[in-house]
Amino acid sequence: MKFRFPWLNTRKKLLLICAFEIFLIFLINFNLPEKNPFFIQGKLIFSIVFLPFWFLFSYIIGRYSFYENIYKNKKLILLLKLIIRTFIVSILSTLFVLIIQRNINLNNYNHYDQIFLIYSFLIAVSINLVQLPLINFFIKKTLNEEVWIFVGSKDIFEFLNYEIKWSRKKIKIIYKDINFDFNSLSQSSTEGIIFNGSSIKDNTFQTNIYDYRKFDLKVISLEKWCETNLQRLPSQIINNEYLLSENFVYPNKSIQSRTKRIGDILLSLFLLIITSPIIFISIVLIFLEDKKGFLYKQERVGLNQNIYTIYKLRTMKINAENGKPQWSSKADPRITKVGKFLRKMRLDELPQLFNVIKGDMSLIGPRPERKVFDIKLEKSIEYYNLRYLVKPGLSGWAQVNYNYGSSIEDAKKKFSYDIYYLKNFSVWFDIFIMFKTIRLVFLGRGSSPIN
Repeated sequence: MKFRFPWLNTRKKLLLICAFEIFLIFLINFNLPEKNPFFIQGKLIFSIVFLPFWFLFSYIIGRYSFYENIYKNKKLILLLKLIIRTFIVSILSTLFVLIIQRNINLNNYNHYDQIFLIYSFLIAVSINLVQLPLINFFIKKTLNEEVWIFVGSKDIFEFLNYEIKWSRKKIKIIYKDINFDFNSLSQSSTEGIIFNGSSIKDNTFQTNIYDYRKFDLKVISLEKWCETNLQRLPSQIINNEYLLSENFVYPNKSIQSRTKRIGDILLSLFLLIITSPIIFISIVLIFLEDKKGFLYKQERVGLNQNIYTIYKLRTMKINAENGKPQWSSKADPRITKVGKFLRKMRLDELPQLFNVIKGDMSLIGPRPERKVFDIKLEKSIEYYNLRYLVKPGLSGWAQVNYNYGSSIEDAKKKFSYDIYYLKNFSVWFDIFIMFKTIRLVFLGRGSSPIN
């Protein structure tokens, strides 16, 4: 069984912050009075019950998203937001544990409010005191510009310079010819050398690799650099040789894919049960708005280019396309009032859980397209048929990283995330994408077209 975690390797700082939080929460908990009525069968169990709520609420309200906002806010404002969010998360987490405690043990309820506030305050203050200097250090490091040297095709260099605006870090890429004077390079301010297929075959470059390493410079392939810094693989930079060398085959018969299928069925059944009231209310609202049908079905392209029927709650007016297929656009007049809300919260996708149970789809994978659009995209995007190696998904790596696509350029960008997902597939990656999906749904983000 092969595990790939490049998406986790780029979040080492986040893992360090989470480890600090676990240590502090256990430390505070074990130093509270023995007769604290919050405890459920002792302090250890209390901490174990508290932590999932802590991390869930922290993730949803954005305590771990300071990198996303680092260029939009001044550092002081960003740190103040983190402090406020920490207090909110602490109160919510303690409140949920309190609810569990009251349902399990009905005795000793004196001074609950005071203990509740004291515990939340202790957790929030302690974590802020320890974390803020650490996060401040990370922010400084992130704001420092990384300088990379690119050796290879001029066209690829120009493409990279356009793409780095989507990076999580400040990056500057300098173009150099294969025969550039290595001694003129300022090694102290250079992160490393990026090479592509044509440069690695050049004898001059091969000779210089030893010098690069000697000065502690990273020497990294273009594909690996994009995986690490962009967290996607643009089709413009890959070729047949790369696909063959990476053994680019989705493991349909592996233990992980079987585990994924079992998880798809069980989780889909669970989601259908808990969301059935939401589906029913949505159906009523759709019908009340225009007295028309509530269900929308459409043919999509699935695994191995097989055609299947997808089900959604109707969010557009009847006969919205008038026989002419078209992508949705921002402020699309065809979308109903109820449909706007359903799309924003992605509730219109819930009937697709039946597709997942049936086996046409998975919970996580590339989003399925209509055949009429796929024909256009196959002509415009190299290696586009790679996405047919895996079942389409209700959500995916492209959906949690990029807004709703409404053009060929958007499709190219989203496909680069799909390639990344195919290359790095694992059950753990699916779980990570699922958590990002929960956060996006909760915040109502990513469901509107960019254009």
